[in-house]
Amino acid sequence: MEADRLKLSTKWQGDFVFEASGQGGHMLRMDAHQGVGNDQGLLPMQALLGSLAGCVGMDVVMILRSKMKDVHSIEIVTEGDKRRDPPKEFLAITVTFIVEGDIEADKAWHAIEVSGEKYCPVAHSLKADVTYKLVLNGKEAGAK
Repeated sequence: MEADRLKLSTKWQGDFVFEASGQGGHMLRMDAHQGVGNDQGLLPMQALLGSLAGCVGMDVVMILRSKMKDVHSIEIVTEGDKRRDPPKEFLAITVTFIVEGDIEADKAWHAIEVSGEKYCPVAHSLKADVTYKLVLNGKEAGAK
């Protein structure tokens, strides 16, 4: 299997604030919720929901490209039900497309389903294997 690698650098900004910078220099600011952090950015789990919405949304636009002149707006609301105890992962995620325009429901449904089942790498990555590595003071200190 061939693989491409994406890289994101996420740096601690103090307290619970982290800023992620992508290869194009775009930034994402994350913080813990009020009471733990200072609510200066998205919660990491919100960022995950946003990544899913953006991924499926871009696929839908690509699939419906010839019909997009008739679409006035698309809003994607992502809701995740999290486990209450650690690790507090998502147990279920609902992605709701709110579309305004002159488009047939079956065409919109087809685009959403094809994205989720075939194209959206974020949706398919939600069960990816994760490996952690540690570099401490410039020296690799293992991987797990």
